[in-house]
Amino acid sequence: MTDATDVPHIVKEFTVGKTRIRIADNFCRDKTPNDVSMILREIASMTRDAVVASSKSHVQTGR
Repeated sequence: MTDATDVPHIVKEFTVGKTRIRIADNFCRDKTPNDVSMILREIASMTRDAVVASSKSHVQTGR
């Protein structure tokens, strides 16, 4: 597991205007295929729940 004190493993660097953006892969580079599948299932579940909640809200408010 990564720690906030870990040195970032920068995989991409670019600028947008005056902002420098650095992408680090510390969180995901040591994940197994099983870890990735579990993370994706959790994301899909959270997304589905948010979409259902949003559609119920629109039905109730008439929007």
